[in-house]
Amino acid sequence: MQLINGKWFNGEEFIKRTFWVEDGLLYFDKIENEVDTVLDLSGKFVIPPFAEAHNHNLESDYELEKRIDNYLKNGVFYVKHLSAIRMQLEPLMHLYNKPSGLDVSTTYAPLTGTGGHPVAIREKFFDWGYYDVFDSKQDIESHGYFIIDSEQDLNKKWGHILSFEPDFIKINLLYSEEYEKRKNDPTYFGKKGLNPNLVNKIVEKAHTDGLRVSAHVETAYDFHVAVEANVDEVAHLPEITHGQTIDPEDIKMAKEKGITIVTTVSLIRKRAKQPNFQILMDNIRHNLKQFKKVGAKLAVGSDNFNGNSAGEFQLLQNLGVFTNLELLKMWTENSTETIFPNRKVGKLFEGYEASFLVLETNPLENIVGITEGIELRIKQGTILN
Repeated sequence: MQLINGKWFNGEEFIKRTFWVEDGLLYFDKIENEVDTVLDLSGKFVIPPFAEAHNHNLESDYELEKRIDNYLKNGVFYVKHLSAIRMQLEPLMHLYNKPSGLDVSTTYAPLTGTGGHPVAIREKFFDWGYYDVFDSKQDIESHGYFIIDSEQDLNKKWGHILSFEPDFIKINLLYSEEYEKRKNDPTYFGKKGLNPNLVNKIVEKAHTDGLRVSAHVETAYDFHVAVEANVDEVAHLPEITHGQTIDPEDIKMAKEKGITIVTTVSLIRKRAKQPNFQILMDNIRHNLKQFKKVGAKLAVGSDNFNGNSAGEFQLLQNLGVFTNLELLKMWTENSTETIFPNRKVGKLFEGYEASFLVLETNPLENIVGITEGIELRIKQGTILN
Protein backbone atom coordinates (compact mmCIF):
# COMPACT_ATOMS: atom_id res chain seq x y z
CA MET A 1 0.00 0.00 0.00
CA GLN A 2 1.16 3.53 -0.79
CA LEU A 3 -0.37 6.56 0.94
CA ILE A 4 0.18 9.87 -0.79
CA ASN A 5 -0.67 13.52 -0.07
CA GLY A 6 -1.24 12.99 3.64
CA LYS A 7 -0.12 15.20 6.51
CA TRP A 8 1.40 12.90 9.13
CA PHE A 9 1.71 13.67 12.84
CA ASN A 10 5.33 13.32 13.99
CA GLY A 11 4.65 13.90 17.69
CA GLU A 12 4.82 17.68 17.48
CA GLU A 13 3.35 18.80 14.16
CA PHE A 14 1.97 17.57 10.84
CA ILE A 15 4.37 16.95 7.96
CA LYS A 16 3.31 16.26 4.38
CA ARG A 17 4.94 13.08 3.13
CA THR A 18 4.38 9.72 1.48
CA PHE A 19 4.24 6.48 3.46
CA TRP A 20 4.32 2.86 2.39
CA VAL A 21 2.77 -0.10 4.18
CA GLU A 22 4.11 -3.64 3.91
CA ASP A 23 3.31 -6.61 6.14
CA GLY A 24 1.36 -4.32 8.44
CA LEU A 25 4.28 -1.93 9.08
CA LEU A 26 5.02 1.69 8.10
CA TYR A 27 7.95 2.71 5.90
CA PHE A 28 9.25 6.10 4.80
CA ASP A 29 11.11 4.75 1.79
CA LYS A 30 9.59 3.04 -1.22
CA ILE A 31 9.15 -0.67 -0.65
CA GLU A 32 10.69 -3.19 -3.05
CA ASN A 33 7.53 -5.17 -3.67
CA GLU A 34 4.94 -3.95 -6.15
CA VAL A 35 2.29 -1.66 -4.69
CA ASP A 36 -1.23 -2.97 -5.24
CA THR A 37 -3.13 -0.18 -3.47
CA VAL A 38 -2.59 3.59 -3.63
CA LEU A 39 -4.56 5.85 -1.29
CA ASP A 40 -4.67 9.58 -1.98
CA LEU A 41 -5.28 11.26 1.38
CA SER A 42 -5.91 14.63 -0.30
CA GLY A 43 -4.19 16.74 2.34
CA LYS A 44 -5.99 15.15 5.27
CA PHE A 45 -4.39 14.67 8.71
CA VAL A 46 -3.02 11.34 9.90
CA ILE A 47 -2.65 10.50 13.60
CA PRO A 48 -2.02 7.33 15.64
CA PRO A 49 -5.11 5.49 16.92
CA PHE A 50 -6.63 6.28 20.31
CA ALA A 51 -6.49 3.99 23.32
CA GLU A 52 -8.51 3.14 26.43
CA ALA A 53 -6.13 2.85 29.38
CA HIS A 54 -8.71 1.63 31.92
CA ASN A 55 -11.85 -0.43 31.45
CA HIS A 56 -13.51 -3.69 32.44
CA ASN A 57 -16.10 -4.16 29.70
CA LEU A 58 -14.66 -6.82 27.41
CA GLU A 59 -15.18 -10.01 29.46
CA SER A 60 -18.97 -10.22 29.07
CA ASP A 61 -20.65 -11.27 25.83
CA TYR A 62 -23.70 -9.14 26.67
CA GLU A 63 -23.91 -6.56 23.85
CA LEU A 64 -20.21 -7.15 23.26
CA GLU A 65 -20.36 -6.56 19.51
CA LYS A 66 -21.95 -3.18 20.18
CA ARG A 67 -19.17 -2.24 22.63
CA ILE A 68 -16.42 -3.33 20.24
CA ASP A 69 -18.01 -1.40 17.38
CA ASN A 70 -18.24 1.69 19.59
CA TYR A 71 -14.55 1.48 20.42
CA LEU A 72 -13.55 1.18 16.77
CA LYS A 73 -16.00 3.85 15.61
CA ASN A 74 -14.32 6.27 18.02
CA GLY A 75 -10.88 5.31 16.71
CA VAL A 76 -9.94 3.39 19.86
CA PHE A 77 -7.85 0.36 18.84
CA TYR A 78 -6.17 -0.54 22.13
CA VAL A 79 -7.74 -1.38 25.49
CA LYS A 80 -6.21 -2.08 28.88
CA HIS A 81 -8.51 -4.45 30.76
CA LEU A 82 -7.80 -3.79 34.43
CA SER A 83 -8.98 -7.18 35.76
CA ALA A 84 -11.03 -10.07 34.49
CA ILE A 85 -12.12 -13.56 35.43
CA ARG A 86 -10.12 -15.67 33.06
CA MET A 87 -12.80 -18.35 32.69
CA GLN A 88 -15.15 -15.67 31.37
CA LEU A 89 -12.69 -13.77 29.21
CA GLU A 90 -10.89 -16.69 27.58
CA PRO A 91 -13.84 -17.81 25.37
CA LEU A 92 -13.97 -14.27 23.94
CA MET A 93 -10.26 -13.79 23.22
CA HIS A 94 -10.67 -14.93 19.60
CA LEU A 95 -12.38 -11.58 19.02
CA TYR A 96 -9.33 -9.59 20.11
CA ASN A 97 -5.70 -9.03 19.10
CA LYS A 98 -6.17 -9.31 15.36
CA PRO A 99 -5.88 -6.71 12.58
CA SER A 100 -9.64 -6.29 12.21
CA GLY A 101 -10.44 -5.90 15.91
CA LEU A 102 -9.39 -4.48 19.26
CA ASP A 103 -6.03 -5.22 20.80
CA VAL A 104 -6.40 -6.02 24.50
CA SER A 105 -3.91 -6.20 27.36
CA THR A 106 -5.32 -7.71 30.53
CA THR A 107 -4.72 -8.90 34.04
CA TYR A 108 -6.93 -11.21 36.01
CA ALA A 109 -7.49 -11.44 39.77
CA PRO A 110 -6.19 -8.24 41.43
CA LEU A 111 -4.35 -8.36 44.74
CA THR A 112 -6.23 -7.01 47.76
CA GLY A 113 -6.64 -7.50 51.52
CA THR A 114 -9.30 -9.44 53.40
CA GLY A 115 -12.69 -7.85 52.72
CA GLY A 116 -11.08 -5.39 50.32
CA HIS A 117 -12.07 -4.16 46.88
CA PRO A 118 -13.27 -5.89 44.66
CA VAL A 119 -14.58 -8.63 46.99
CA ALA A 120 -17.91 -6.87 47.64
CA ILE A 121 -18.50 -6.20 43.94
CA ARG A 122 -17.65 -9.77 42.95
CA GLU A 123 -20.02 -11.18 45.57
CA LYS A 124 -22.78 -8.80 44.49
CA PHE A 125 -22.39 -9.91 40.87
CA PHE A 126 -22.59 -13.54 42.02
CA ASP A 127 -25.88 -12.78 43.81
CA TRP A 128 -27.19 -11.18 40.62
CA GLY A 129 -26.42 -14.34 38.65
CA TYR A 130 -23.57 -12.93 36.56
CA TYR A 131 -21.10 -15.65 37.52
CA ASP A 132 -22.40 -19.01 36.35
CA VAL A 133 -18.79 -20.23 36.32
CA PHE A 134 -18.87 -20.39 40.15
CA ASP A 135 -20.91 -22.62 42.45
CA SER A 136 -20.44 -20.42 45.52
CA LYS A 137 -18.96 -17.09 46.61
CA GLN A 138 -16.03 -18.96 48.12
CA ASP A 139 -15.05 -20.13 44.62
CA ILE A 140 -14.47 -16.55 43.47
CA GLU A 141 -11.26 -16.15 45.50
CA SER A 142 -8.16 -16.76 43.34
CA HIS A 143 -10.25 -16.11 40.20
CA GLY A 144 -11.87 -12.73 40.92
CA TYR A 145 -9.23 -11.56 43.41
CA PHE A 146 -6.31 -12.80 45.50
CA ILE A 147 -6.31 -12.09 49.25
CA ILE A 148 -2.82 -11.04 50.32
CA ASP A 149 -2.60 -10.13 54.02
CA SER A 150 1.02 -11.03 54.66
CA GLU A 151 4.33 -11.70 52.98
CA GLN A 152 3.65 -15.39 53.62
CA ASP A 153 0.40 -15.11 51.61
CA LEU A 154 2.29 -13.40 48.82
CA ASN A 155 4.97 -16.08 48.59
CA LYS A 156 2.44 -18.90 48.85
CA LYS A 157 0.09 -17.55 46.18
CA TRP A 158 2.57 -15.96 43.77
CA GLY A 159 2.89 -19.07 41.61
CA HIS A 160 -0.89 -19.26 41.30
CA ILE A 161 -1.04 -15.56 40.35
CA LEU A 162 1.53 -16.12 37.61
CA SER A 163 -0.25 -19.26 36.38
CA PHE A 164 -2.96 -17.07 34.84
CA GLU A 165 -0.28 -15.53 32.60
CA PRO A 166 -1.35 -11.91 33.18
CA ASP A 167 0.07 -9.14 31.02
CA PHE A 168 0.61 -7.11 34.20
CA ILE A 169 -0.20 -7.20 37.92
CA LYS A 170 -2.92 -5.09 39.49
CA ILE A 171 -2.91 -4.11 43.16
CA ASN A 172 -5.70 -2.38 45.07
CA LEU A 173 -4.90 0.41 47.50
CA LEU A 174 -7.88 2.03 49.21
CA TYR A 175 -7.61 4.43 52.15
CA SER A 176 -4.14 3.21 53.08
CA GLU A 177 -3.87 5.93 55.71
CA GLU A 178 -6.65 4.12 57.60
CA TYR A 179 -5.47 0.56 56.99
CA GLU A 180 -5.26 -0.40 60.67
CA LYS A 181 -8.63 1.19 61.41
CA ARG A 182 -10.44 -0.55 58.55
CA LYS A 183 -8.78 -3.96 58.26
CA ASN A 184 -10.91 -5.79 60.84
CA ASP A 185 -14.02 -3.61 60.70
CA PRO A 186 -16.86 -5.14 58.62
CA THR A 187 -18.30 -1.64 58.20
CA TYR A 188 -15.61 -1.08 55.57
CA PHE A 189 -16.29 -4.25 53.57
CA GLY A 190 -15.23 -3.49 50.01
CA LYS A 191 -13.79 -0.12 51.00
CA LYS A 192 -10.25 -1.14 51.85
CA GLY A 193 -7.34 -2.85 50.19
CA LEU A 194 -3.81 -4.09 50.67
CA ASN A 195 -1.61 -3.47 53.67
CA PRO A 196 0.54 -0.58 52.36
CA ASN A 197 3.60 -2.20 53.93
CA LEU A 198 3.32 -5.08 51.44
CA VAL A 199 3.35 -3.01 48.28
CA ASN A 200 7.14 -2.82 47.96
CA LYS A 201 7.38 -6.60 48.20
CA ILE A 202 4.71 -7.10 45.55
CA VAL A 203 6.31 -4.66 43.12
CA GLU A 204 9.73 -6.23 43.61
CA LYS A 205 8.32 -9.70 42.89
CA ALA A 206 6.47 -8.52 39.79
CA HIS A 207 9.47 -6.68 38.38
CA THR A 208 11.70 -9.70 39.01
CA ASP A 209 9.31 -11.71 36.83
CA GLY A 210 9.20 -9.03 34.14
CA LEU A 211 5.69 -7.77 34.93
CA ARG A 212 4.59 -4.18 35.32
CA VAL A 213 2.36 -3.15 38.22
CA SER A 214 -0.79 -1.06 37.99
CA ALA A 215 -2.19 0.37 41.22
CA HIS A 216 -5.82 1.22 41.93
CA VAL A 217 -5.81 4.22 44.28
CA GLU A 218 -8.47 6.33 45.97
CA THR A 219 -6.63 8.86 48.13
CA ALA A 220 -3.55 11.04 47.95
CA TYR A 221 -1.90 8.78 50.51
CA ASP A 222 -2.63 5.71 48.37
CA PHE A 223 -0.88 7.57 45.56
CA HIS A 224 2.11 8.26 47.82
CA VAL A 225 2.38 4.58 48.75
CA ALA A 226 2.15 3.46 45.11
CA VAL A 227 4.71 5.95 43.82
CA GLU A 228 7.16 5.31 46.63
CA ALA A 229 6.94 1.57 45.90
CA ASN A 230 7.88 2.13 42.22
CA VAL A 231 4.68 0.94 40.57
CA ASP A 232 4.61 1.44 36.81
CA GLU A 233 1.12 2.87 36.55
CA VAL A 234 -1.46 4.48 38.79
CA ALA A 235 -4.83 3.39 37.44
CA HIS A 236 -6.83 6.38 38.69
CA LEU A 237 -6.23 10.04 39.35
CA PRO A 238 -6.48 10.06 43.17
CA GLU A 239 -8.97 12.18 45.08
CA ILE A 240 -11.54 12.32 42.28
CA THR A 241 -14.48 11.88 44.65
CA HIS A 242 -12.95 13.10 47.91
CA GLY A 243 -11.58 16.47 46.90
CA GLN A 244 -8.12 16.55 48.48
CA THR A 245 -5.00 17.96 46.86
CA ILE A 246 -2.08 15.67 46.02
CA ASP A 247 1.32 16.34 47.57
CA PRO A 248 3.45 18.12 44.91
CA GLU A 249 6.48 16.10 46.04
CA ASP A 250 4.65 12.87 45.21
CA ILE A 251 3.71 14.24 41.80
CA LYS A 252 7.32 15.20 41.19
CA MET A 253 8.48 11.74 42.29
CA ALA A 254 6.01 10.11 39.87
CA LYS A 255 7.43 12.19 37.05
CA GLU A 256 11.02 11.33 37.96
CA LYS A 257 10.23 7.61 38.10
CA GLY A 258 8.38 7.65 34.77
CA ILE A 259 5.12 6.44 36.32
CA THR A 260 2.01 6.81 34.14
CA ILE A 261 -1.16 8.18 35.75
CA VAL A 262 -4.46 7.16 34.15
CA THR A 263 -7.08 9.92 34.41
CA THR A 264 -10.54 8.26 34.88
CA VAL A 265 -11.88 11.72 35.85
CA SER A 266 -15.23 11.10 34.12
CA LEU A 267 -16.13 8.93 37.13
CA ILE A 268 -17.02 12.24 38.75
CA ARG A 269 -20.17 12.39 36.59
CA LYS A 270 -21.77 9.93 39.02
CA ARG A 271 -21.58 12.73 41.62
CA ALA A 272 -23.16 15.40 39.42
CA LYS A 273 -26.14 15.92 41.77
CA GLN A 274 -24.05 16.29 44.92
CA PRO A 275 -23.92 19.80 46.41
CA ASN A 276 -20.11 19.72 46.41
CA PHE A 277 -19.85 18.67 42.77
CA GLN A 278 -18.24 21.92 41.62
CA ILE A 279 -15.73 21.76 44.47
CA LEU A 280 -14.75 18.27 43.36
CA MET A 281 -14.41 19.45 39.76
CA ASP A 282 -12.22 22.35 40.84
CA ASN A 283 -10.01 19.96 42.80
CA ILE A 284 -9.66 17.66 39.78
CA ARG A 285 -8.65 20.64 37.68
CA HIS A 286 -6.13 21.75 40.32
CA ASN A 287 -4.52 18.31 40.60
CA LEU A 288 -4.30 17.88 36.84
CA LYS A 289 -2.57 21.26 36.59
CA GLN A 290 0.04 20.05 39.08
CA PHE A 291 0.73 16.97 36.95
CA LYS A 292 0.97 19.17 33.87
CA LYS A 293 3.32 21.59 35.63
CA VAL A 294 5.98 18.93 36.22
CA GLY A 295 5.36 17.14 32.92
CA ALA A 296 4.15 13.87 34.44
CA LYS A 297 2.90 11.25 32.02
CA LEU A 298 -0.90 11.11 31.86
CA ALA A 299 -2.92 8.52 29.93
CA VAL A 300 -6.62 8.57 29.04
CA GLY A 301 -8.78 5.92 30.66
CA SER A 302 -12.45 5.99 31.59
CA ASP A 303 -13.30 2.97 33.81
CA ASN A 304 -16.76 3.33 32.27
CA PHE A 305 -18.39 -0.03 31.48
CA ASN A 306 -21.04 1.55 29.25
CA GLY A 307 -18.63 3.83 27.42
CA ASN A 308 -14.97 4.23 26.61
CA SER A 309 -12.16 6.75 26.59
CA ALA A 310 -13.91 8.98 24.04
CA GLY A 311 -16.15 10.33 26.82
CA GLU A 312 -13.16 10.67 29.15
CA PHE A 313 -11.28 12.63 26.49
CA GLN A 314 -14.20 14.98 26.00
CA LEU A 315 -14.31 15.82 29.70
CA LEU A 316 -10.55 16.37 29.80
CA GLN A 317 -10.85 18.73 26.86
CA ASN A 318 -13.72 20.60 28.54
CA LEU A 319 -11.64 21.14 31.70
CA GLY A 320 -9.40 23.51 29.75
CA VAL A 321 -6.18 22.37 31.47
CA PHE A 322 -4.30 20.98 28.48
CA THR A 323 -3.36 22.20 25.03
CA ASN A 324 -4.60 20.34 21.98
CA LEU A 325 -1.12 18.90 21.47
CA GLU A 326 -0.98 17.64 25.05
CA LEU A 327 -4.42 16.08 24.77
CA LEU A 328 -3.58 14.38 21.49
CA LYS A 329 -0.36 12.84 22.86
CA MET A 330 -2.12 11.72 26.05
CA TRP A 331 -4.79 9.82 24.11
CA THR A 332 -2.52 8.34 21.46
CA GLU A 333 1.11 8.04 22.53
CA ASN A 334 0.87 7.90 26.35
CA SER A 335 -2.22 5.70 26.55
CA THR A 336 -0.94 3.18 24.02
CA GLU A 337 2.50 3.02 25.62
CA THR A 338 1.10 2.07 29.03
CA ILE A 339 -1.02 -0.68 27.43
CA PHE A 340 1.63 -2.16 25.12
CA PRO A 341 5.00 -0.89 26.35
CA ASN A 342 6.95 -3.40 24.25
CA ARG A 343 5.18 -2.88 20.92
CA LYS A 344 5.89 -0.37 18.18
CA VAL A 345 2.51 1.35 18.37
CA GLY A 346 1.18 4.80 19.24
CA LYS A 347 3.52 6.69 16.90
CA LEU A 348 3.87 7.08 13.15
CA PHE A 349 7.52 6.15 12.89
CA GLU A 350 9.54 3.97 10.52
CA GLY A 351 8.96 0.29 11.26
CA TYR A 352 5.99 0.92 13.56
CA GLU A 353 2.69 -0.86 13.08
CA ALA A 354 0.64 0.64 10.25
CA SER A 355 -2.28 1.64 12.46
CA PHE A 356 -3.66 5.15 12.17
CA LEU A 357 -6.65 7.42 11.74
CA VAL A 358 -7.25 9.93 8.95
CA LEU A 359 -9.00 13.17 9.96
CA GLU A 360 -10.64 15.87 7.92
CA THR A 361 -9.33 18.73 10.08
CA ASN A 362 -6.15 19.53 11.98
CA PRO A 363 -6.69 18.50 15.64
CA LEU A 364 -3.93 20.83 16.80
CA GLU A 365 -6.10 23.71 15.64
CA ASN A 366 -9.51 22.28 16.61
CA ILE A 367 -9.80 19.12 18.68
CA VAL A 368 -13.49 19.45 19.59
CA GLY A 369 -15.47 16.52 18.22
CA ILE A 370 -12.31 14.81 16.97
CA THR A 371 -13.92 11.36 16.79
CA GLU A 372 -16.69 12.65 14.53
CA GLY A 373 -14.09 13.77 12.01
CA ILE A 374 -12.52 10.34 11.47
CA GLU A 375 -12.70 9.54 7.75
CA LEU A 376 -10.54 6.43 7.60
CA ARG A 377 -9.34 3.80 10.06
CA ILE A 378 -6.42 1.52 9.23
CA LYS A 379 -5.10 -1.11 11.63
CA GLN A 380 -1.94 -3.05 10.83
CA GLY A 381 -2.46 -2.23 7.18
CA THR A 382 -6.09 -3.38 7.20
CA ILE A 383 -8.77 -0.83 6.25
CA LEU A 384 -11.60 -1.05 8.81
CA ASN A 385 -15.24 -0.48 7.92
